[in-house]
Amino acid sequence: MKRLLVSGLIGLASLVLVPSQARAHAIESSLERLTSLTDSLQLESQFSSGLPASDATVRIVPPDGGPGIELGRTDASGRIVFTLPPQASRLWEVQVDAGPGHRDYLELPEATPPSPAPARVSRSHSYPQVEGWALVPPLGVLAVAGLAGMLRPRRPS
Repeated sequence: MKRLLVSGLIGLASLVLVPSQARAHAIESSLERLTSLTDSLQLESQFSSGLPASDATVRIVPPDGGPGIELGRTDASGRIVFTLPPQASRLWEVQVDAGPGHRDYLELPEATPPSPAPARVSRSHSYPQVEGWALVPPLGVLAVAGLAGMLRPRRPS
């Protein structure tokens, strides 16, 4: 009984004392006009950790906040090539949606010949991602097991 109580208290204390570290986990995108006869654009998107934003929905949204037009999804490497719809103007924005809390907006590049470097116009908001919690699940299980053992009814001997 005493051993269960000690293990339960250690588990609960570890839940309170585990160091927490918050780090931004933003999505970063680049958009460039391809140098070809078509008027295609290539978008590349990745998380701040360096992992590609695969299967992210890419839309173009009008400046008045109206409904966007879906252009497709990024591939496994976080890329998509698309052509703007005829109704899109320079005032519209490209939206990359990689799930809750991971959204990026990019301005459309000028229709002039492309610059040597891709336009990196990203206005992503970073959202905290909690790290350093690797010990919480096993210690939490230990705490629950210890408390369950203490609360279990005893049979009279």
